[in-house]
Amino acid sequence: MPGQRTSETTRLSCSLPIGQMVGNGERVPLTGLLRFDPADPIAISLVIRVTSGQTVEWTFARDLLVAGGDRPMGVGEVRVRPSQGAKGRVLALTLTSPDGPAELELPSQRVDTFVRQTYAAIPSEMEADLIDWPSEFAWLLGPEDRSTGT
Repeated sequence: MPGQRTSETTRLSCSLPIGQMVGNGERVPLTGLLRFDPADPIAISLVIRVTSGQTVEWTFARDLLVAGGDRPMGVGEVRVRPSQGAKGRVLALTLTSPDGPAELELPSQRVDTFVRQTYAAIPSEMEADLIDWPSEFAWLLGPEDRSTGT
């Protein structure tokens, strides 16, 4: 396919400090990693090392991070908005799970730089060409009928 890039040359990651805002207004420092894999070109994953030493991973649309840097975006489990943190401009994320919501602050400039790098690696107009659509919809279509080969 013309212009197709391999996942080996475009896999990206970026470590960053994360602040978790807790109920009493305290900011708990955490470490995190943004990851981009061309095998899923519309998504960015945020891996967070929580205070217990475990990691939690969230995956969401990369365009949500772009839009959320300018104005509040998202509904449901992931919401993003620009905000002012203790050390300047931050990207505020609200992640909701069955355990409840987590309010996080990520450094805006670092997130913006990383997202721009992902679009340089895989422009938005190439996303659909790189997705393995049969694999994405396999769960919906059900198992293959092995007796007929379909």
